[in-house]
Amino acid sequence: MEIQKEYERILGIFKDIDENQLALLDGAIWECARLRIELNNLHKLMGETGAVSYNPSNPKMQKELPISKVIVKTRANYLNYIAKLSNILGKNIEEDEDNDLLEFE
Repeated sequence: MEIQKEYERILGIFKDIDENQLALLDGAIWECARLRIELNNLHKLMGETGAVSYNPSNPKMQKELPISKVIVKTRANYLNYIAKLSNILGKNIEEDEDNDLLEFE
């Protein structure tokens, strides 16, 4: 349910782009929605467990928990999708502006 809401939120941002282009982006939008929800869940879990385990009697004895590596990879994937989707959205805006300029010439 959360993923569906996030998908619809992202889809709303792309409401003004061409239907064919939107159909092409559909999988990327779904994946971006999944990654965002996964990141939220990982952040909640990391809030409970922390990123590092340590010995209470000797805090210098530390061990990195697997979640600290997973969250970094998931965040990088999410940011990659966001950057690409944002870039596509930006290109559409620029193209629209260029078309508007041509109409006034």
